[in-house]
Amino acid sequence: MRQEHAAGDNYSGKKIPIVDRKTGEIREAEIFVAVLGASSYTFAEATWTQTLPDWIGSHVRMFRFFHGVPRCGFRGWRACIPI
Repeated sequence: MRQEHAAGDNYSGKKIPIVDRKTGEIREAEIFVAVLGASSYTFAEATWTQTLPDWIGSHVRMFRFFHGVPRCGFRGWRACIPI
């Protein structure tokens, strides 16, 4: 039986505290996660915000990590449909 394993990316919805060692200031960071569905190969990183520059930067680093993009057709900015 053929199974469909869609790739996905998004922010986790949870934040992690990051401590500045010099000042002791604690800032909350967002967690960006991307997974290739069939292999469960995962990329994750922390960014300060979910703004467009951070979102685009996360995707650039994600594609470098995956050594390219999965074969897919795009249906908008955040949706990828395997072909």
